[in-house]
Amino acid sequence: MAKNKNRKHAPQTQQAVNKSNEAEAAVKAPAAEAEPAAAAAEEITEQKAAPEVIEAPAEENQPDEVQPKEEAQSEPAQTKAKKQNQNKSKSKSNEKKRDAVYQIKTKRTSGILKAYITFTYRILHPKVTPRLILYGLVVAAPGVFFFKDIFWKVFFIAIGIALILLGFFRQYISLAITKKNDPDYINKSDFTYDFFDLSIAISKNGELISRITNYKDITAFYYDDAYYYLALAKEVHVLPKNAFTVGEPADFEEFIYKKSKKVCRWLPNKLSDRIKKRRAARAVASEDMFS
Repeated sequence: MAKNKNRKHAPQTQQAVNKSNEAEAAVKAPAAEAEPAAAAAEEITEQKAAPEVIEAPAEENQPDEVQPKEEAQSEPAQTKAKKQNQNKSKSKSNEKKRDAVYQIKTKRTSGILKAYITFTYRILHPKVTPRLILYGLVVAAPGVFFFKDIFWKVFFIAIGIALILLGFFRQYISLAITKKNDPDYINKSDFTYDFFDLSIAISKNGELISRITNYKDITAFYYDDAYYYLALAKEVHVLPKNAFTVGEPADFEEFIYKKSKKVCRWLPNKLSDRIKKRRAARAVASEDMFS
């Protein structure tokens, strides 16, 4: 009886097991179908997010790679621009040298200052030196011949000697004062005189400071053994004969005469030459009177 009972319950249990398996399979089936869908969704989100993750560092790293190239390109550009400017300046200076008929380069030296002071004393104030010497003799004469008191004798004689010495050495006194007060002499400034066909350009330390557009503005022209003295716009310019960088000094006088119709006058340095010049001037004046 027990065996029969077990046999009756066996099919029922088998059926129950089969039903439970079918239920588990039915539950697992949607889960299995959901897993590929979830995986596909994750792949899509990864594909969308992947370009953003990759491009962000590329954009951040890109300027670091480009900047050195730009700097490397800018440096040659700057050097090229500098070279072009240098070539332009050189070409301009070469054009000036080509266009200039005469060019003189000089510095404000002690010799230039002495020549300028001597010229102004001889041309603008030619009678000051003899007058000072004459005044000194007149003042010293009472002390020598009239006054017997030692104080007054020494007083007049000392003043007379001072005036005489001032007449002989006043240019050297002026030279010493000018050396202390002239900034161009202290700084040793460079002066360049360019004489073109129609104008004159004067530069100091490479910068243009004056331009004469008409040679008729030349008021006087002198020369001695070492210098030319050119009066321009109420200023006297001392031009050393050994400072010509363009043109020949021997032809300079003729050039100035053609442009300005000013004769270059001789200023003798030696006393004997001065006497000869005065005699020649007197002879010419007397011939003009009787002609």
